[in-house]
Amino acid sequence: MPKAMRFLLNNKAQSIFIAIFFVALFSALAFQGSRGLYDRDETRYSECAREILVTGSWLVPLRNFEPHLTKPPLTYWAIAASMAVIGINEWGARIPNAIAFSITVVVIGLIASRLFGRRYGPWASVIYLTSLVPFAASNIVTTDTLLVMWEVLSIWSFLAGYQAATRERALWWFSLMGLFWGLGFLTKGPAVFPVGAATFIFWLLRRREFRAFPFGILPTLVFLSTWLWWYLAICLKYPWAFDLIMREQVVGRLFSSEFHRNSAWYAPFYLYLPILALGLFPWNIKLLQWVSRKRPSSLLDLLKASGPEHKFVLLWFSVPVLIFSLAKSRLPLYILPAFAPMAILAALALVDLKQRRGPLRDPVALCTLIVLISLKYGITFFHPPQDARAMYERFSTHLATISEIDALNGTYLDGLSFYSGKRVEYLPKPSLFCAAPNGASSPWDEEFFELKKVPEVFVLDLKKKDRIAYFQSKGLVLEPLAKFYRLGLFRVGERAGENRPEKKGPNT
Repeated sequence: MPKAMRFLLNNKAQSIFIAIFFVALFSALAFQGSRGLYDRDETRYSECAREILVTGSWLVPLRNFEPHLTKPPLTYWAIAASMAVIGINEWGARIPNAIAFSITVVVIGLIASRLFGRRYGPWASVIYLTSLVPFAASNIVTTDTLLVMWEVLSIWSFLAGYQAATRERALWWFSLMGLFWGLGFLTKGPAVFPVGAATFIFWLLRRREFRAFPFGILPTLVFLSTWLWWYLAICLKYPWAFDLIMREQVVGRLFSSEFHRNSAWYAPFYLYLPILALGLFPWNIKLLQWVSRKRPSSLLDLLKASGPEHKFVLLWFSVPVLIFSLAKSRLPLYILPAFAPMAILAALALVDLKQRRGPLRDPVALCTLIVLISLKYGITFFHPPQDARAMYERFSTHLATISEIDALNGTYLDGLSFYSGKRVEYLPKPSLFCAAPNGASSPWDEEFFELKKVPEVFVLDLKKKDRIAYFQSKGLVLEPLAKFYRLGLFRVGERAGENRPEKKGPNT
């Protein structure tokens, strides 16, 4: 029986990883309902999931009840399914990431055990669990933690196929790999390709050792069948979607600075380098300690003498980092996939340093976990401008009697929709309609006509004085109701302060 399979069937090994899974799950779930959802990412994904439950539109993701196709739907589906069971709240929104993070922790350990032996697996798992950036990312509602889970499952299947004893067994594993890559694509589209490129390069370098082609017809068919149906259905339903998806997910993120996301050539040095240097804390200190004990010549000799397993982990780390650095659109969590191989490299260093305690009994690991959970609790006492729940609580008294909110603040208020359950009507900038051609009426003419009859509740950006002045120039009165940082809630009308019935919109 192969060494890796003997390890997986070992009862003691199973019990260690089961224990690590539940420790990770407890850590990820702790205090999840104590912090409100933050604008913009957490509230966007959560509100899109809520609208799935409200409308039953599982095929087409909605934002403010309009098609929202900038991301594939799997993250929305996961959150919506969780909310259907748990409820439409922070717990329902964050549980999918907590489960994905816990699975990722265990699979990273299984990969390390498969590559290097049973001593390394539990350490790799615990290092990833207690590293600053992966732990923090698991508590933020985005696609990134879910994507990394599919990626490490794909890597695990790829390595199992690489080490398979027969061609049939290898094909089975590579087909499973195709399924996981497909689910990753259904989570975040082409973002799976940087890690996938590392596996392809490894195959190019070691192709004679493979019993089957990892990217052959069967794995490719499994991969395509997992996600292509959704893209085809969307493009058939909305012909304009193909252009949007290509521009948003491919061209705009890889080759242009359209989204203004740290697109300067030097951005990786101030964005990714500090994250990679500090994100594995406190285990980066152990890595530095290990490197400091090696002379440069011995490190070079070690790299030359390293086996294919070490080279694979280095490719897994370096190829995605290089691709994400070259891409024109860069955000901090894009680099999250690099922390899985970093955790394995740190485990190699710890064992080489003759770490004697088991990872679950290691004082550094235990203290770090306690500190990270305590930080999660401590953050709940702060309410920054991004805290959508705190904003809603400030506005809620004045929203109880209305069914629609108007907004002229320049950005989406997904959190207000999520917590209030009310639709927000986003009005365009007045400058877009101030000069209607040929004397034609504009949408603002209709809005002013309604406001002069019935006051409405508006959310305005207090720093954009021109928009407040624009209402006043039309003879409207703005009655301040509440304020949350730069956002103000106003009743706007010809005589806003009078006790008059307000416009009733569709109760969504």
